[in-house]
Amino acid sequence: MACGYCVEDKIAAVYDYASVTQAAAQKHTVAYFAIDGTIRDSASSLKTMIERTRGVENGSARISVEARAVAVSFDPRRTPLAAIQSALEKALKPRGLTLLLLDTK
Repeated sequence: MACGYCVEDKIAAVYDYASVTQAAAQKHTVAYFAIDGTIRDSASSLKTMIERTRGVENGSARISVEARAVAVSFDPRRTPLAAIQSALEKALKPRGLTLLLLDTK
């Protein structure tokens, strides 16, 4: 039974085998984040905003409003993880949301 609060449950909520496989084939990285704060937006509007963030691969964002988690794919040769996280934080800050890096694959 999943609690929904632990790292593994948050990652499982946004894990997508096809996305991870595609990212690995392209030598990209998938980053998993917990979302802190009250989410007032829909998953689709958050996904659109996140995928517009510089460095995030289009079509790669996976959002779980219920688990308050997000996964994105990016090319670490072009944009380092710290820059991705900073850009996402900047985009989410006006909504009162912050991110906590959970894991990368």
